[in-house]
Amino acid sequence: MRIAFWFNWLLLISLSIGLVLSLADFRTATHYASAPLLLEPGTQLVLETERLLPGRPQLSLTFQRPPRRYDQPDPVLGDWQNSEHAGFLRFRTPGEPIRLKVEHDGRHALYRAMPVSSHGSGEVTREFTPDEPGLPPSDFRWPPRAPPLTLGAGALHLKITVVEVGPGLRGETATLGLAPGLQMKVADADYGWLPLLFFVKQGLQLLLALYAVLMLAWSWRIGRLRWRRRTGAVKSS
Repeated sequence: MRIAFWFNWLLLISLSIGLVLSLADFRTATHYASAPLLLEPGTQLVLETERLLPGRPQLSLTFQRPPRRYDQPDPVLGDWQNSEHAGFLRFRTPGEPIRLKVEHDGRHALYRAMPVSSHGSGEVTREFTPDEPGLPPSDFRWPPRAPPLTLGAGALHLKITVVEVGPGLRGETATLGLAPGLQMKVADADYGWLPLLFFVKQGLQLLLALYAVLMLAWSWRIGRLRWRRRTGAVKSS
């Protein structure tokens, strides 16, 4: 019984340490970095973040907008209605151009904003894709070519420079976001079993909490039995 008792305590401690470390890795892998960006040519900012594994940068700009009517696309931000051709997508309303220069680890690349791809409560988002010189404003390579930049693991500092902004967006401030390497539906590297924490994180925490309660109850029972034995031994003597 003593062996089983200490084995269960050792198992509980090991599982708890493993879960704490996994949750720390999960928090790093799912961290979304963002900062306000003034849309004026020449504007710069440094976006600081941390990554668990190397991967590709996934940039986006989020604009504050009132709820839209789906039958009236915003010509400034664009609309995702498109026709697919061999190697590219052609958008009816591509939106005004936005180009960013991204510098990291001594290298740089240009990224170009696609039309609005998602809508929220008073928010719309334009995602970025590697720039393709020579394509007309309405065309985007699809699928996108291999990312020209790769982000390493650890602490990162990305220097972002606004290269081009259409007149309808110039002077506006939007939120620049760098998506995490691990998301609910996609991952840009092999994160092992960490994606399961999206679904079982709270369940694992609850199970370990119940396990700890059982072990504390077991410890209390053993301690009580030992105290009774010592008390009985003292009385008999």
